[in-house]
Amino acid sequence: MSQYHIELRTQARVWEALVVDAKSIGSLRIEVAAFVGELLKDHAAQIWVDKDWRVDVTDETGLILFVMHLFVTDSSALIAPSR
Repeated sequence: MSQYHIELRTQARVWEALVVDAKSIGSLRIEVAAFVGELLKDHAAQIWVDKDWRVDVTDETGLILFVMHLFVTDSSALIAPSR
């Protein structure tokens, strides 16, 4: 098993969120997806404040293996017209 790091990044901050052991990239991807699901469940209001989250997954040396982007935006139906 190898050890990997999951980091959450926003415009203002980088969090070292989790260190996980996984036996394959496939199992690591499932672990990261579950982490993001819990993150959204636990901090649902915050994504609407930050608007843009990036989840980096790195190996033990810091090499980025993959990235998940979470981005929210309102459609024009919710944006008040400016006058």
